[in-house]
Amino acid sequence: MVKLLEDASLPADKVTLEAQIDEIDKYLQENHTKIQTLMDAEDPSKQIFHAVEIHEAKQMNMLLRYQRDLRTVRLNALLLGKDVGDVTK
Repeated sequence: MVKLLEDASLPADKVTLEAQIDEIDKYLQENHTKIQTLMDAEDPSKQIFHAVEIHEAKQMNMLLRYQRDLRTVRLNALLLGKDVGDVTK
């Protein structure tokens, strides 16, 4: 996963994009489970809070969704036969 986030370039082939989207979906689900677990573990009566960890996990969720959206746009452009350099036009 870290490699996906460190590499700013997007692949220009359908198979790799679909594999990366699937991988990101897997991490999104894992991250969602982590957030839910952290929220369930909080106990205000015992002063047990996980605000920092929950916030960091939610930020990671936003980054993962952004990365997924970029790949989806690229994939859709490829499927429509557009030049991948023109995905914003």
